[in-house]
Amino acid sequence: MGTREIARRLGVSRPTLSGWLKQETYADGRGWAKGTLRKYTPLVRERVITLKQARIDQEKYFIGSPHIQMDYVKRYPGEDRPSLWFIDESVRQAGLQTHAPKKRTKGQNIIQRHRFPIKTIVGLGRIQQACDFIGKKYILGSRESISVFSTSYTQWFELYQIYRVLAETVEASVERLSRFWRDHPIPHVMRIDNATTFRGSPHHPAVVGRFLKFLLNCHVTPLFAAPYRSYTNPHIEGHNRTFTEKLWSKHTFTSLDAIDAECARFNAESEEFFRFKFEERLRAKALRYHGPGATINLQALTTTRGKRICFIRFVETWKERHEEIGIVVLERFIDLPAAYLNQYVFASLDLAAAKLTIISEVEGQATAITVRPFPYEA
Repeated sequence: MGTREIARRLGVSRPTLSGWLKQETYADGRGWAKGTLRKYTPLVRERVITLKQARIDQEKYFIGSPHIQMDYVKRYPGEDRPSLWFIDESVRQAGLQTHAPKKRTKGQNIIQRHRFPIKTIVGLGRIQQACDFIGKKYILGSRESISVFSTSYTQWFELYQIYRVLAETVEASVERLSRFWRDHPIPHVMRIDNATTFRGSPHHPAVVGRFLKFLLNCHVTPLFAAPYRSYTNPHIEGHNRTFTEKLWSKHTFTSLDAIDAECARFNAESEEFFRFKFEERLRAKALRYHGPGATINLQALTTTRGKRICFIRFVETWKERHEEIGIVVLERFIDLPAAYLNQYVFASLDLAAAKLTIISEVEGQATAITVRPFPYEA
């Protein structure tokens, strides 16, 4: 309860209440002695600190409070798990805090100011996933680049996995996702960037590429992030930064086998937490998986009924088109009213009707700006 509400219920002013809260002792002995624990015992704090130190000593990739909580539950089954707040506080007091708290910045709510369609995106489907290729990497003494494919759940589940692949191709993406979905749920939505691997050839407008056909034939809705705005696909971009900082920058690789081994260790830690945290959700009967012998058609859509491709777009002025205002969807320009300049919109291509609907969301309310024919080639 906030101080305003407490003061209101007690019938005192907020400054008076604040004065009371700052006191460490009272004349009649009431209150709680500063520095003593209310709910947890010193033994619980000692255990938490020991588990944190163990992860640091073992050079684990994940050493945050949720993972300490998982270790506690596994080490001491049947006991109440300590809260994340208590773990954070215990770690801080022990001098084992590995990251300073994030500072709030002035531009933190930039997405809200530009009417980012967050509610529309969340409503696309319960399980959402993202995938991407991490920027080119090089091992010591070699000029050949290393390609790394990453994928993560962004909604309803939490899991981040990384794999070395031969090249940034459709085949590599399809192969990794097909194997991933054998024992991990197929999502309702896949969030991707605008790389040619995912969207298809940039030289032919309104073409549904092979990777999109793969997703659509798996009954997964593709959702493209806004071009050149990585924060519109924050989960995967943040995870990719984690890979670079935690794995790549801390090792000097001299062989592909060493990279694969380290990726496998990273994935195993992430997988352990995934199975622990979402044990109940993973029992849901409605979850879909990819059969080991199943093949997905990349050359044609098996059906267009109920299928759509979605896009997050930022309305801009295009110098290439004589200062016209609009967005680009599958390499095709769509003009929009000037009132939507410098705002985000949500575009949805209905493949069965071959129509494009563009939506503007304001305070959670979505309104269609325009609906127009959008012929495409599949």
